[in-house]
Amino acid sequence: MSSILFEKKRVDVNRSSVRLTAILVGLCLSFYWQALPYFQQDMAAAASLNRWLLPGLFSAGAMLASGLAVFFIRLGDWRRLVLIGGLGSAFALLAAALVSGALWLMVCHGLAGLFAGLGLSVVVSCLGDTVKPVSSFAWALFVQALMAAGLTFLVPSFAPGADSQQVLLALAGLAFLTVLLSRLLPTSGAKRLSLLSSRNSRADRQLLQVAIAGLLIFLGCGLFWSSHQLQFETAQPALGLGASAIMLLLLARVFGALLGAILAARRGFLLPVGMAGVLVLVAVVLLQVKPDKTGYLTAYGLLGAAGFFVAAYLMGLLAKLDSSGQFSPLILTIPLLAIVGAIMVSATLVSEPSLQWLPWAGVVFWALGLLFFAKVVRANGQLLTDHSVQSS
Repeated sequence: MSSILFEKKRVDVNRSSVRLTAILVGLCLSFYWQALPYFQQDMAAAASLNRWLLPGLFSAGAMLASGLAVFFIRLGDWRRLVLIGGLGSAFALLAAALVSGALWLMVCHGLAGLFAGLGLSVVVSCLGDTVKPVSSFAWALFVQALMAAGLTFLVPSFAPGADSQQVLLALAGLAFLTVLLSRLLPTSGAKRLSLLSSRNSRADRQLLQVAIAGLLIFLGCGLFWSSHQLQFETAQPALGLGASAIMLLLLARVFGALLGAILAARRGFLLPVGMAGVLVLVAVVLLQVKPDKTGYLTAYGLLGAAGFFVAAYLMGLLAKLDSSGQFSPLILTIPLLAIVGAIMVSATLVSEPSLQWLPWAGVVFWALGLLFFAKVVRANGQLLTDHSVQSS
């Protein structure tokens, strides 16, 4: 049995079947975040915990695993890593559904995130090794957004009484499914760690600048989202937004990811990201000058589309510039670090004055990120032009 599971198999990462398998593995291991609305509140209340603590521990575990994966992602067998990640996450989620007590819940959620992050590091490395990484990441985000929208449509109708234990058991089953899907993945990627010998300080600086750009832009989005969510919770009773805002957000994310998949860097890297930045600025201004139902719904749509659209370009640029592939797991680490940081900042500064300047702080971070992004794009014009030709 072991020889069948781990038989050495060279598979082209650019094959559609391989990319689809990687996307499905990523969907199964990241389904925790999609299912949060259906168990977060009940589980936190039952254990007398803050509602963001358990998701925060899961995210921190995934962030830690992806950060550590930098040291072994090109040395280990990818199928084995996904197998370990899927099994570990499945057993941890199963334990979380069966155990009681706040401490055990915290441990189980942290471990589930740690193992899920291990498998997700393989997913982002596999998609980053493709010839068209922007397109690959955009399609992955599209599937994520489409599934989230589908859950919001279907769960209230077909499973209205699902409790947190049932949701965790379903998540454990999805994580276990990755054990079977791992058989269809390659054992290693297209990039080689031996290319590290050809690296130089200039390449390292450019990778660092892209990482900083991604961190600033994702942090800007996170600050905007956190402040916007707090404002939404305050304004919702008066404006009567309800589920309409949530559905508009989810559909806008689907549209943004689909647009990224269609364009796939055909118009270059800088112009689309700059356009997304303008959309975020418009959303912030709109909330200031038109704080009514129309303003909130429009802002939700603009930010949802811009966030998922620009994410594919940031991930694709980092993958394109990382010739050895050693730093591919940072594609997952950076947004998780920014999101966790934004939540912590917003939770600490919950007050009326803070809600006024947090969105603008998000725009400032976004603008600083664009400066780093533009610098790297201009310095690698020929490389990225060749990529755009390949993507068309």
